[in-house]
Amino acid sequence: MGFVRTPFFAAGSGMIAIISALILITFHTKDAFDSYFYYLVFYFIVSAFTSIYYLKFIVDYPSLIEPKWKAMMPFDLPKVAASITLAFLAVSLYFTAKDLPNFIIYQNIPYIFVIAFLLPVFFGTMLIFTYLSTISAKTKLRYWEYLKHGLHIHIAVTFYVFSLIFLAWNDTTSSTKLLCAVFGLVAFVFYLSFALDLRTILKDQNIKPIFGRLDFLPYLVFFCSIFFLIFLGISFTYGKAPGLMGIEFIPYPALFFFIIFFLVAFGAYLSITHKGFEEIMKKNIWSELSYIFAFVVFLLVYLIYSSLSTHLQRFPYHNFAFIGYFAVLIVELVSTSTLARTSKYTKTRKENIVHLLNFHAHNFLRADYLENLWNNALDRYVTEDDVKKIRFDPSKRRFDFEKADEKTRLTIAVRILLGMHRAPNIEKVMILKKSVEETKEDIAAILEEKSSLPDDLRSEFDESMYYPLLYKSAIDDLLIPLEVFVPFTEQTNIFDRLKRRDERFECISLEVDEIRISEEARFSRAEFLELLRLYLDVIDEKFPFKRVLLYELVRETIKRALEPYNITVGEVLNMVPTGLEEMDKTMGGGLVKGSTTLLIAEETKMKQKILLAFIKHGLVEGNSAMYATSKRPFQQIVGELLMDVDALKKFMIIDLYENLYTENRVSELVEEEHRIILPLSKILFQRSVVKVIKSQPREASKIAVIDVYDDYSRFYNTKEIFELLQNQIEGLKRWNCTSVIVLDPHSYLITREGVEEVKKNFDNVLILSGEEKDASVIIEKLYHGTPTKNTIRLHL
Repeated sequence: MGFVRTPFFAAGSGMIAIISALILITFHTKDAFDSYFYYLVFYFIVSAFTSIYYLKFIVDYPSLIEPKWKAMMPFDLPKVAASITLAFLAVSLYFTAKDLPNFIIYQNIPYIFVIAFLLPVFFGTMLIFTYLSTISAKTKLRYWEYLKHGLHIHIAVTFYVFSLIFLAWNDTTSSTKLLCAVFGLVAFVFYLSFALDLRTILKDQNIKPIFGRLDFLPYLVFFCSIFFLIFLGISFTYGKAPGLMGIEFIPYPALFFFIIFFLVAFGAYLSITHKGFEEIMKKNIWSELSYIFAFVVFLLVYLIYSSLSTHLQRFPYHNFAFIGYFAVLIVELVSTSTLARTSKYTKTRKENIVHLLNFHAHNFLRADYLENLWNNALDRYVTEDDVKKIRFDPSKRRFDFEKADEKTRLTIAVRILLGMHRAPNIEKVMILKKSVEETKEDIAAILEEKSSLPDDLRSEFDESMYYPLLYKSAIDDLLIPLEVFVPFTEQTNIFDRLKRRDERFECISLEVDEIRISEEARFSRAEFLELLRLYLDVIDEKFPFKRVLLYELVRETIKRALEPYNITVGEVLNMVPTGLEEMDKTMGGGLVKGSTTLLIAEETKMKQKILLAFIKHGLVEGNSAMYATSKRPFQQIVGELLMDVDALKKFMIIDLYENLYTENRVSELVEEEHRIILPLSKILFQRSVVKVIKSQPREASKIAVIDVYDDYSRFYNTKEIFELLQNQIEGLKRWNCTSVIVLDPHSYLITREGVEEVKKNFDNVLILSGEEKDASVIIEKLYHGTPTKNTIRLHL
């Protein structure tokens, strides 16, 4: 009832204001409109803002029943109404100030400079509020709301300082004008750094902000209105004594020194990473820059005030800018303190499954992910009558199951707990560093008896029971997209063939449009993958088109169904992804495991992006990776890899760049951590490759990128290098290594031995062409079938 009562009370107040305004207009303003103008404005403001609140209620209330309702709105009605109201107030204030004697101070203002100063700041602040709104909606943390309040204060102070600069512009020296210009530039850089800091957090959380003209326009109107309200409001106090509600305001120098001291303490406080969500949202270069530029802005304001001290005496409240900055610091401290997570469930988390759930949820950053888990669990396990008995508060991250029965309580709690720990990039959304297996142990310690759980959840604690259910889910998902090419009648024959081929299929049968697996069926993860591959192999025989089209058809289904359970597309399809979604999608999942690929490409940023993406993805999936290069320095490669990969345990660089392009020449093989430095010796190069590849078991999955043959062909006979290349390709295949070998289209090896002769030795041939910003990869040959669409557009 509280949700309904508040907006209706506000709307009632607005209606009273509207009626009062109508009475004034009707009976008292016929001949004296000017004298009653401010009464009307007062009533208009009350009615407008209560109407805005009512609009918010109109949007939010149906959203409780149908969440898509809010998303379907063409624009944010309350935000638009508030912007229009502020614009009306700004225009009204202009006509009021115009009649005052002090309006003369607005003459001769260089308005071209006003636009030049304000537009960049408007742009930066609009970006900030767009990013803040997006991340606030996804995480529902009070931290972002506090940041918004602090930002409003900071923008108001910036607009006030800008107003003083514009009013004093014609009376200042050239050095002061330069100082003011620097202030405008640094203020813009501060807001831009703030925006880029938020953008980095969004990118890290894989959240995409949505920009629209209808979103930017209210922000633009809002900021313009606020600026003009401040700018024009100065005329009301111009030349008056500094007093506030009858109390004289004296800017004591001690206040400035206190703020400086606080700035230093604040900087020290922010330099420490505190516990809680601040550990996840780690500071980056942009956050550090935003703090630095915030302090520089403060110091520039002090210098400008010192330079304009005589002129500023006519503006009695100019020192309130420092108090505004001080208030921003207080808000920042309060907001940062809210990121610390102290849960009341800490001591009791092992006594109750709901307490355990709330403890983990309290330490989970993404409230939107929790909401999705909650809604999915309700749809799957809870009847309509029982939905009213349980609740979830996303902002507090609290689940309430007090009125639910024991079975519902256990089922929902276990389902959400397991789903939370299967979230993508779990280390970036959860403070607790726990794996799914550790979470299962915690759950098992609380649940002595798991028989009350549904089969799919009970199987989570019995692996051999778990994989048959996962197999059924995966095959059922595949049957639908495959039906067009392999009808259900043919699917029945396929399962009959599989039963004759492997006795483990005896427990599996096809009924109508889904498979049935006997309750006694049990198999391990390895058996699960083997049975799924056997099914896809038989489907491949019946599929009327190339294998790459089959892989492309089933790839997304497999990815959606199995990746939450830590089973990759590469494991199922026996593929090694390239790491670039555009390429993997067209190539049916990537490169066939153990195949060799020729990449013909000139030395460009896009070429390096392709190679590093391949290596990064391989390392993330647990493969060992070797990178032989004569084109890039070791430190640069490792630095780029560590931006996305936590550790380089299975990574080795064979470095010819050091000897070719630096003064640190070597005459023999030098081994370091993650690096082997070589002279330009083909014998030592061959030995190094063999040593790195054979350091891993033959059956282990390995990837190799070799980008040295262009330089070898410059110093050695091309026939010798071609023979070395052929021998190396055979060796890489024997040792289960998926390799990419890079050649420049103008290298001696290609021009002298012939490009077609070189291509014959490879399973896959890719050609990179085009400019940096509009590059394309042409698939000339693919082991599992060249796709019909053989050109892939890539962007940096």
